[in-house]
This record gives sequence, C-alpha cells and structure tokens, in this order.
Amino acid sequence: MKFNPLLVYFFLSLFACKSDIDKSNLNEPTKIFNKINVESSGISFSNDLIENDSLNYMSYAYMYMGGGVSAGDINNDGLVDLYFTGNMVPNKLYLNKGNMQFEDISEVAGVAGDNRWFTGTTMADVNNDGFIDIYCSVAGKFGPKNNVLFLNNGDSTFSEKAAELGIDDNGNSIQSTFFDYDLDGDLDLYVGNYPITNFNAPNSYYAFKMRNPEDIETDKLFRNDGDHFTNVTDQAHLRSFGLTNSVTVSDLNKDGWPDLYISNDFNMPDYLLMNNGDGTFTERIKDLTDQTALYGMGVDIADINNDQLLDIMQMDMTPGDNRRSKANMAGMNPSLFWGTVNAGFHYQYMQNQLQINNGMLKDSLPIFSNLARLGGVATTDWSWGPLVIDLDNDGWKDIFISNGTRREINNKDYFNKLSSQHLTEDMFLEKSLAIPE
Repeated sequence: MKFNPLLVYFFLSLFACKSDIDKSNLNEPTKIFNKINVESSGISFSNDLIENDSLNYMSYAYMYMGGGVSAGDINNDGLVDLYFTGNMVPNKLYLNKGNMQFEDISEVAGVAGDNRWFTGTTMADVNNDGFIDIYCSVAGKFGPKNNVLFLNNGDSTFSEKAAELGIDDNGNSIQSTFFDYDLDGDLDLYVGNYPITNFNAPNSYYAFKMRNPEDIETDKLFRNDGDHFTNVTDQAHLRSFGLTNSVTVSDLNKDGWPDLYISNDFNMPDYLLMNNGDGTFTERIKDLTDQTALYGMGVDIADINNDQLLDIMQMDMTPGDNRRSKANMAGMNPSLFWGTVNAGFHYQYMQNQLQINNGMLKDSLPIFSNLARLGGVATTDWSWGPLVIDLDNDGWKDIFISNGTRREINNKDYFNKLSSQHLTEDMFLEKSLAIPE
C-alpha cells in the first residue's frame, strides 16, 4: 500500500479533534441546580420598592437594604416551608405541599404583617413547644419600628407576641438570631441594630458613640426566662454602637460555649464576641484577626478547609473588574484609613474576608488569617451575604454569594456632575440621616 502523508495527517487531525471534544465533554461542569418557574412552584414573592421624589436613596439611604427570608417546617410534616419579608409589600408564608410546590397561606396564617418596613427574619422554636415560630426585624423611615414575633399556634396559624414577651425592640433592626448563650436549654435572642446616622460623620463621633451608646442604638441580648425575655445586654457586657448588618453564632474556640461575630458597616469595627461561660462576653476582634472588611455585610462560619476548625467568610462590596471598581468605589485614601486605625478601630479593607482559623494559638483562642485574595473570593461586587456549603457533595465547602443593588448609588461620575452644579450627596443625605426619626 502506498504511503499517503496527507491521509495520515487527516486521520491524526481527526483523532486529535475527537480527543479534544471528549476532553471538553468530560470537563464540562455538571449542572447541579434547576430553575423552577413561578407557575410550577407557586412562589411569586417580589420585594417591590416604589420610589418617588420624597422616598428614594437620596432621602433615605437605607432604601435598598431589603427584606429577608427564612426556612423551616412550620407544621411538622417533614417539608421545609418558606417565609419572605417585605419592605413595602406584605410578608409571604409559603406552605410546602411537596414536589416543590407551595401554597401562599400568609393571610390565613396571620403573618402578612402590617405597614412596617420588615428586614431580616429567623425561624426558631422560641417557646420550646415543638413548633417553629417566626421572628422579624423591623427598620424603615416611617411607621412602627418594633420587631415582631409570630408564635406558632400549632395549627399553621400564628399570634403576634413580641411585646408580651419583651422582645419588641425598636432599634432599627436588620437581623436577629436565637441561640442558647447560657446553655440552660432554651433559646435566647441577640438583636442586631443599625442606628440611623450620618455616614460622613468623623471618626471622633463614632468613637464617642461607641463609648456612649443609647438604649435605642445598641444591639441587644435578651435572656429567655420561660414566660418572658429579660434584657441582659449590660449584664453580658454587650452594650455597643455599631452599624450591624449581620449576627452569626458559632463556637469558635471549641469550648462548648457559643460565640458571636457582629459584622458592621462603614468604618465601624466588627465585634468578635467570645463567650466567657459566665453570662458575659469579651470583645476580641483586634486580638484574633489582622484585618476585617470595611463595609462589613453578611457573614457565614464553617470549616472551609476540612481541618476541624471553624473559618469566617465576610462580605464587602468591591467589584472584581476595573471599570466598575473605578466608577463605583472610593479610591485609596491613606489619611482616611489611618484616621480609622488611629481612632482605635481595626485595620479595615474594602474587600471580602476569608478568615482561616489557624488554631487555638492565643490564650486558648483562635488566630485568623485573611486569605480572600489567595482564595479568589476577595472581590464579588455588591455582596449581601455568603452561604458556605458543600453543594456538589465532593466533601469540600463551596461558597454561594447573594449579590446586587437596584441602582449604582455610588457612581462617581454622577456625583461629580452634582458637584459641578454645586450639589453634593451630603446635601441630600444629611437631612435624612443625621437625626434619628
């Protein structure tokens, strides 16, 4: 048979192409989620915001801080139900009917709420009767700001009992969590508050407020005493001033007592509150971390690297691409950075934090190292909260991050245009933020 180099080249090329195709198929990511449409699921909740000339970001800078969602089995049928809170729309409770189909029972269940600006929500069996209850944080520019507790009546209906139990806090709450801080067998409550303030206030103002927080401003710890809750904030050494976006509970030093990570917005320092086991907490953020996020958002705590030590994932809001970063984020400002540090606050950088636990290296307490840049998770744009979970069952934790804001409210070109017209962002924000409603 006569040798034909072109034919050999053809078959070799074909084989190479086929090999590349096979490799491409093998490397193609496996789809692990399927989107379920509204018609099938029955879940049609939308937190619609109606903006006008008197209610918008310029008049109320908390406009886009959003509602919340919690999940739990409210009727003990083995299926997880969903509850959504709204700012300007009614809350929704969806009963899981199986097969990923849900029924809106908000009105009949008595949990649609009133005209409050609902924010975060958490489900927990507050009164230990075997049925999941619903606690809602409340903020907003108008209307009542008292938090709400819907106690489960055991028949898929609820009764509002926050004031009766002493946990109707009115401190402009963003998120709250139930946990047994004193290990007495019942669930206590930590309420995270975000007091109305002037974002452009000097560090001296924030330092003063940290030393002199008012009752309406401080986060709260409520101890569960059976038929009511008792405010033990001062007793537990937890009186504080912060711009709390999230409250996360975990036993960070493996001593059996639950600790708290409080993520604070703007240049307010985060609080890493270690449980002393005697009803009190000690703040250790600067002792145990080298740095934190600047605009601290949501936090999740989990063992990310499978070393049996709990790590901390904290969100910020820096874009990953150069254009959006230059258009929407502040540039490096050494004087502002060091002013914050010299005021006694922590080293704070405008990026996500992946705090890896190095072990109990300081007085039986964990030391953390921020590896967000090395981990490739430092800049994920305007991020609200992370969820650290093994989504593909490969034994390694993955990170899901919820993102987005309605408008580019930090767009520097826009504010430069205002400045050229002798207008500034401060002129709009100062009136609405300087004095609490």
